[in-house]
Amino acid sequence: MELGRGKMENNNQIQIIESKIFTIRGQQVMLDRDLAELYQVETRVLNQAVARNLDIFPERFAFQLTKEEFQNLKSQIVTSSWGGVRKSPYVFTEHGCLQASNVLKSAVAKKMSVFIIDAFVAMKNQIFSNPNYELLKEQILRLQAETKLINAEMLAIKKDHKIDLNVQNMEINDLNEKVTELLTEFNKFRDSSIIIKKDDGIGKG
Repeated sequence: MELGRGKMENNNQIQIIESKIFTIRGQQVMLDRDLAELYQVETRVLNQAVARNLDIFPERFAFQLTKEEFQNLKSQIVTSSWGGVRKSPYVFTEHGCLQASNVLKSAVAKKMSVFIIDAFVAMKNQIFSNPNYELLKEQILRLQAETKLINAEMLAIKKDHKIDLNVQNMEINDLNEKVTELLTEFNKFRDSSIIIKKDDGIGKG
């Protein structure tokens, strides 16, 4: 009975963390204030710890939002706690969250980092298991293969000078446009698959 209750509590914790994960620049990330709240430290303490260890926090681990990204984020997250936040926050990727727990060196951070990693993995699984994800991926790969084939044909044609190159160039441009459109749709789908839930007002560090 205790084991079942513990598993349920763990699942609830992971779901709470999932609600704080969203996508920016094609990466799943968590706000510094939310990560600090989970690690039970003030946001400034977390960011100061990172600042002292910048050599182990490359941009793929943590980065500061641009003004545009911050404004877009505020428009998506309905919360009253943005009032005192003027400076664009930092966000942490999965690896950044784990690295932050290492530099904080607290028992709470180490324990919570396990749930955070589980939440990131769960979010990825939700995206990759969606049939629309696979469909878009297949379409992109098919068009990329067709583009590669035509490019190879173009090289042969340039050597033989047998047909009008303008026609082939138009076909290549058309395929490249289709690939670009599909990649755009793919990125929109991936971003929309990360459900941004209403913030609960905690973690104001």
